[in-house]
Amino acid sequence: MRRSTHKDILYFLQQVSPGTNSGQKYKRFCLMASLIQACIRNGHCRLESLSESTEAYRAKKKSSLLQQAKRWLSNKWTDWQTFYLPFALHFLQGLGAKGEIVFVMDGSQTGSANTTLMLSVLCRGFAIPVAWVVKKGEKGHFPEEMHTDLLKLVAPICPTGCRLVLLGDGEFDGLGLRQWCTDNHWSFVVRTSSDRLVDFDGEVARFDSIQTTRSICFIEGALPLANAVYWRGKGHAKPLFLLTNLDLGYEACQYYKRRFKIETLFKHFKSAGFFLHKTRVKCPKKLANLIIVVAFSFVLSFCMGLFIKQKEPLSSLELIVRKDRLDKITPIAIAQLAIRHGCQGVFIFFSELSKNFNEIFS
Repeated sequence: MRRSTHKDILYFLQQVSPGTNSGQKYKRFCLMASLIQACIRNGHCRLESLSESTEAYRAKKKSSLLQQAKRWLSNKWTDWQTFYLPFALHFLQGLGAKGEIVFVMDGSQTGSANTTLMLSVLCRGFAIPVAWVVKKGEKGHFPEEMHTDLLKLVAPICPTGCRLVLLGDGEFDGLGLRQWCTDNHWSFVVRTSSDRLVDFDGEVARFDSIQTTRSICFIEGALPLANAVYWRGKGHAKPLFLLTNLDLGYEACQYYKRRFKIETLFKHFKSAGFFLHKTRVKCPKKLANLIIVVAFSFVLSFCMGLFIKQKEPLSSLELIVRKDRLDKITPIAIAQLAIRHGCQGVFIFFSELSKNFNEIFS
């Protein structure tokens, strides 16, 4: 990846975040563009990889770049609100034009003994990172207050006039989150435990005590602010138990099927993409800032893969991907292969990104 790629990424960031053309803010965005370029090129987010000399910084020593990367992560001016919020706002406004935005919330272990709670949005069959919070400790449930705090962070940038839907697993079935969704007119579909007590027309019993041959059983008013759905999907050995404020059980099940897209996001953040789980960054604040770089690297690689798949001639793609796998391979994998083989489509994408980024993200 050459010098112009760094400029293209920087110009894209400047268009998304107006007012970053001069001063210390410009320098911080310039450095972040270099970190994103290195992360995409190397497919790794460890600091040594991010500080490898690029065309834009060829005159500087690796040790100097490493120190700059460390300072950027620990700088008090580096945060989600400054560097990622403008992009998240732009992206959500674009999705809102379709009339519906589907969010997925989940947690995963990241870095060295840290856990990240991630809120993502579904787009073209994939989960795109929107906001996150990092806490110290091994993987486990986050306090319910952190769930609602993360939603409060994103709610102000959600477009008005469109349907907002939240999906989550059993960690997010608390009353506080249901109350927040109800108060803010969000729909939700979350999994719950089989031993949860629910109201069956005035009789309280465990959820798994239900006896039915139906694949979907809808129980209205089963819990405060929530209906319940018993769902035994095709091929499921055991039924799933869902809570929702939607009025149709089938609709709730169709939404919940899409929750697992966030697992693919975490996979690309880690073992199938940028190896976030291998970083030695231990401080939660620094790790949260490192995720800004990884999130941008994921988003740009995702868009690059889609762009190359649509624009690159089939004869060129067959040089890097087997023809029988072309329909199944993910955009991230296509982008990584295209970078590795030096495909011209990579540079065309970054050029288009800096000139017509609205069209690419539409």
